[in-house]
Amino acid sequence: MPKHTELNLQRSEQYRKSPEEENFLERFNEELLPLERSHYNDEPPEHPFLFVIGLPRSGTTLLTQVIAHCLETGFVNNLAARFWKAPVTGIRFARAVLDKEPFQAFQSHYGATDRLKDIHEFGYFWREKLNKDDFASIKNAPQTEEEIDWEELRASLAAMQREFGKPIVFKNIFGSYHMPRLNEELNKTLWIWIRRDPLDTAVSILDARRKYYDDPSHWWSYVPPRYEEIIDEDYWTQIAGQVHYLDAYYRRQFETMGEDGPCLTLSYEELCADPAAQLERIRDRLEKLYGRRPGLAQQPPSSFDHRTYEDRDDEKQKFESILKTFADHE
Repeated sequence: MPKHTELNLQRSEQYRKSPEEENFLERFNEELLPLERSHYNDEPPEHPFLFVIGLPRSGTTLLTQVIAHCLETGFVNNLAARFWKAPVTGIRFARAVLDKEPFQAFQSHYGATDRLKDIHEFGYFWREKLNKDDFASIKNAPQTEEEIDWEELRASLAAMQREFGKPIVFKNIFGSYHMPRLNEELNKTLWIWIRRDPLDTAVSILDARRKYYDDPSHWWSYVPPRYEEIIDEDYWTQIAGQVHYLDAYYRRQFETMGEDGPCLTLSYEELCADPAAQLERIRDRLEKLYGRRPGLAQQPPSSFDHRTYEDRDDEKQKFESILKTFADHE
């Protein structure tokens, strides 16, 4: 029987603290709330928000790093992320502490980055603001949107953006369950969906389950809204269903936004082969949508290593067969 673990939307390693540390950070954030809210006002966001989405193990972290460190964009780093209830305060504190610290980008481990100055997915912030605490909150996301404090979220994000004075980028998996509403609330968004070969993605998710739990029957990372159709299956079917249903969900969301909407699809393979070219696509899209073309902060590496799991044919064949079954029943 598959093990139904607590919802794990790829919570970063940096937040895996002892209960005492978790409680301290929670209290510390609560104490900062009055100072934090003094930075908020009714002004709408001025610059675009860049939201990176994609399946687990599809290149979302690498793409977010490339955008954050090579385009003129703001981002929440690993130090500022400790202030998830007081993000503007955290951004200011991190800038004061880390301004002259050396930085090496483009390294991560299963979605987590280890240098204080590197980008953080800011999952605690998005989890709290969007009420994403369990499997049911994913399934019922559209029906429970009115329970979200959109005014507070908009004010917080706008204040963060004003602090940077430029567009801001997030790896925003929680937000992907509310794309239409976030587009409406924030006005200027660009959703960037990075896609990877589904068989390589499935094998990599399998490896992550084994690494984190030493047992592939444990669910790992985020879930599609139709998770109930696969949660009681064996782990091969769970992983294939995770890949299939998340991909189908993102595809439907992008079809709803339309070709002229605030969306862009990139390939992990193309990102690894020529990251500079993919940055130009992002800059072109922002200019077309909002008449603003962010500058380059630095040139990315000429390429990145791209693993294709060529030695895992048996596992790939098994996943391919299950994925075909899912596709045939759509």
